[in-house]
Amino acid sequence: MHPLETLERWRRNWFGWLPLSQDWERSPKDMAPTHNNDWLLEPINQQEACSLFPHLSKERALIQYQKMRLQIRQQTNRGY
Repeated sequence: MHPLETLERWRRNWFGWLPLSQDWERSPKDMAPTHNNDWLLEPINQQEACSLFPHLSKERALIQYQKMRLQIRQQTNRGY
């Protein structure tokens, strides 16, 4: 279990009875950056891909980098 999950469970158990107005459960769309500031929408940088995956060829590094970016978008429900 991740330490932040442990902290979240402890917080819910001990402070769940307090009437807090702040919404702790924000949706990914509330957290997502604006379209202009979303780095996942920027064109793929070959130099960045090769530095992230130095053990792969340039073509494979680009493919793996694109897969990683798409996986991040899917996990954060940002859409395409």
